[in-house]
Amino acid sequence: MPFLHPGQFRSLLTGILLLVSLALPVLGQEEEIDATYGQGNHSKGRYSINGTGVLAQMFEDRGHQVYYSRVLGRPTRKADVIIWAPDNFHVPTEAEVAAIEQWLKQKNNRTFVFIGRDYDATMDYWIDVAKDASPEEQAMLTLKLADVWGAHQVKRMAIIDEEDCGWFKIQADSTVRTIRSARSTSDWLDGVSTNGLKMRLQSYFVESDKGRSSSFNRYEFDTQLFFQNIPLVTRVSNPMKIGRSQVYVIANGSFLLNVPLVHHEHRKLASKLIDRVGRDKTVCFLESEFDDWADVPVLENASSTARPPSIITILQTWPFGIILIHLIVIGIVYCFYRYPIFGRPKTKYKLNSVIDDANESQSVSNFGRHVRALGDLLRRSGNAVFANHCLQNYHARASDQTTYQPQKQKKKPS
Repeated sequence: MPFLHPGQFRSLLTGILLLVSLALPVLGQEEEIDATYGQGNHSKGRYSINGTGVLAQMFEDRGHQVYYSRVLGRPTRKADVIIWAPDNFHVPTEAEVAAIEQWLKQKNNRTFVFIGRDYDATMDYWIDVAKDASPEEQAMLTLKLADVWGAHQVKRMAIIDEEDCGWFKIQADSTVRTIRSARSTSDWLDGVSTNGLKMRLQSYFVESDKGRSSSFNRYEFDTQLFFQNIPLVTRVSNPMKIGRSQVYVIANGSFLLNVPLVHHEHRKLASKLIDRVGRDKTVCFLESEFDDWADVPVLENASSTARPPSIITILQTWPFGIILIHLIVIGIVYCFYRYPIFGRPKTKYKLNSVIDDANESQSVSNFGRHVRALGDLLRRSGNAVFANHCLQNYHARASDQTTYQPQKQKKKPS
């Protein structure tokens, strides 16, 4: 079966043309670039560079029925396939895993596809724009790339290394890998050109410790596509918990989101995923939003409580992020100016008189202040004998007959 028949090509071409139309380098107008993550044809992020609209259209062109849902529950009961690309750097919660496994077990041959979040097509988008930019525009695009990269790294701070959901666990890694080729234990790479891929990878998913902890109800992990022993696509099964259904775990969306699907070899991999779910299926794209302002639940009837924004959220929000960074820098400079002692020492200081409440300018080298301070300390001790002994020692050393000389330590014979 060919990967794209004429109907598929026309629909995909429409999406690509709309994506390319965004590539006009209108610098400084980031609001015109839709980077909404994990949403599809029936949402505001239909043609977002991080959207799932092109993948959904590929499913429809292969004869599947596609719809969207914001919650996991009654709206997803009729689905044979659920595809979830959450805008969240965490693994599914125990409640979400239980709900999905219950849905998988209710009917045989169902498929759940989980797409990891640790990828942002915005970076690849601006890299492609910079290729044809003028030298002046490339200088501005360099700053833009640094801004996009920094924003993504701030978001990645939410990753918890080895966070485990039972299906898989996160292996946090800050190394950016560009994947040009991969290996497979099945037919994933049949027809895919050698070195024709252009995938990005940082953190990834590995076999769960919880899922293999016991022989009973143990999950079976089948890594079907990998790069240097790093899993890219893994099939998870468990006859006791999900029957004859299956879970596909995708490392990230670097070959499934809108911008990555512009590459022909990525479309071949996406077509392989469509082959895995079967024919004439009802496909639900599960859309969810997560941020620190309001945690939008994906489970039906789950409570959602608003939380105050964290420092990470503020740093990601324009223009508050840049304002906060400037305030932090100014505060550091002020602390260096105000608190450390720099320059020549002061010779005068202001003294507030207790008697007439008037300010007097006195010298810091006034030895009489030291005498008064010492007398005050002796008075506060309450020991008259000790105070008289100190005075006698002082008078003895200050007299003409006695000169204090420190004793020299004798050298020890070697």
